[in-house]
Amino acid sequence: MFRKKNTPLAMDTILGEYTSVSGNIESEGSIKILSKIEGDIKANGDIYIEPTASITGNVYGSNVYLSGSIKGNVLAKGILHLMTQARLYGDIEVTSIVTDEGAIFQGTCRMVEVDKAVETAPNDSIKNDNSQVSHNNKKHKLKSRKPDLAED
Repeated sequence: MFRKKNTPLAMDTILGEYTSVSGNIESEGSIKILSKIEGDIKANGDIYIEPTASITGNVYGSNVYLSGSIKGNVLAKGILHLMTQARLYGDIEVTSIVTDEGAIFQGTCRMVEVDKAVETAPNDSIKNDNSQVSHNNKKHKLKSRKPDLAED
């Protein structure tokens, strides 16, 4: 009489170390990646990117735990955790960020409120405009500061 709703398993998909994917990946559950991927990854659950993983593309998930490398933008509705081996070259939009000593991040960071992270569509969320940062609905221009160099 009543249908049981199909819910994804805690760890729905695992892509092994000796696998390479060229194309986009979408999952209703969580994903663990140990492989090389060229394309975007979208998951309603958590995304675990292990030290052997290399991603060239954007990553969208609830929580993203990075130990491998990403060349692309990241949107995490919750936590982005950059672990010691993490290499991230791209812009991020997160609710919360944790960075371990030794992790590398090159890009811009935009912190969003929990409600806004859920409402934001992945295609509209991260823009490659490095000249402005949004904070409390006001836009501020970033100013670069040159270090004072003493003449010898």
